[in-house]
Amino acid sequence: MIRKSTLVVLLAAIALGAAVYYFDWRRSQKEKPSADADKLAYSIQPQDVNSLTIAHPGNSAEPVLRFEKRDGDGIWQVTQPIETRADQFSLEGIVNSLSSARIAQTEPGTPDRLKVFGLDPPAVSIEFQIQNGAKHTLALGNKDFTGISVYAVVDAAKDVVLLPESLLVSINKSLQDLRDKNVLHIANGEVVSFDLKNPSGQVSATKEKDEWNFKKPAEFRGDQGNVDALLSALSSAKMNGIASETPDSLAKYGLANPAVTFSAVDGKGKSSTLIVGKKKDGQYFARDTSRPTIFRIDEDLYKKLAQNSGDLRDKKLAHFDPAVINHVEVHNSSGTFICTRKSERDWTIDEPADQKGKSPEISKVFLPLEQAVAEQVFDQPSADLRAKLAKPAFEATLTDKSGKKLTVQISGESGGFVYAKTSDSPAIYKFNKQILTDLSFSNMYPTS
Repeated sequence: MIRKSTLVVLLAAIALGAAVYYFDWRRSQKEKPSADADKLAYSIQPQDVNSLTIAHPGNSAEPVLRFEKRDGDGIWQVTQPIETRADQFSLEGIVNSLSSARIAQTEPGTPDRLKVFGLDPPAVSIEFQIQNGAKHTLALGNKDFTGISVYAVVDAAKDVVLLPESLLVSINKSLQDLRDKNVLHIANGEVVSFDLKNPSGQVSATKEKDEWNFKKPAEFRGDQGNVDALLSALSSAKMNGIASETPDSLAKYGLANPAVTFSAVDGKGKSSTLIVGKKKDGQYFARDTSRPTIFRIDEDLYKKLAQNSGDLRDKKLAHFDPAVINHVEVHNSSGTFICTRKSERDWTIDEPADQKGKSPEISKVFLPLEQAVAEQVFDQPSADLRAKLAKPAFEATLTDKSGKKLTVQISGESGGFVYAKTSDSPAIYKFNKQILTDLSFSNMYPTS
């Protein structure tokens, strides 16, 4: 047998549902929309809104959220219940939704209807102010039977209106949804220098004429793709959660002496620094030093930050422009190969004597050298490595139009590998022995 109290609750729920259906049905039977239908709820421009307060009157557990747009740069800030940067995309979405919301239908706002429409109390309420000091309010309740509109009261009016459901979606969010979750505020294309210190050591790089060049641990070119991937990962990375709103216990999170420190400077001189500490449950504690918040980052971002100089440096053996090379001289165990450019497209062999005057396939000299990417680079090679190149198995000298020479030396094979260096750098590069075959004389001579 159903208890009396249960029966009362059941009957009340049925009555409420019936009322919602009745009011929606009556609205659907109307032949003509009200005079207010399809007009803007507010006559405002999104850029004019400078503060927002969001509350959930029907849920006391949800804190009141207040946001203010900072003068000067127009950045939205959370000011209540904490002070931190807001998620700019979400706040811009709210003010855009408010400025573009159109009324689809108007209903009398009688007390019984307010209850049925979920507006007594409302699910969400918002108060916002525009630059001229004018304030506006909005109360949002239940969705209508179509699911594409929501019941609302605009500026405490007596009538209930129907507004787009997307407005409820953009506003009815938690603090965690609306706060800024960027790990670091940098833009990949704006960074002009960075320093990275991690368990592998320290690297420093600067951008010169759109190319990354490292200063530490030695001077070398950066791998443009790998450096861009690191900066892109940092500029797009999001927090995985908040560990603490204050930096009071840095040692607890391994941030008093961080394992990783990344600092970047943009073209305007603005510096941004990320520190990373202890690992826990597959994530790492981290902090942007310009903000008090301690947050978590994922393993993938940590791996990017744990890269060493070998991961970020350019591993190409030789950098040259074949179009400006006028003379090539190659020495190996088979002898000497020399050729000279006759015109933009034509070359002639000077040595060996039995090939003199013929046209070489010069691309088979240039391409293997242009495309040679080392498996490993030794910026401070040992004496043993340098000794391998005392008598190189291959040596090529490329001379350009201005007379500048580039010399490439490659050692004999050792354990399936060869070692190479150029006159541009003291670094030694490690390659598979196949490169020697690719640079053999037989590939350079004409086929007919």
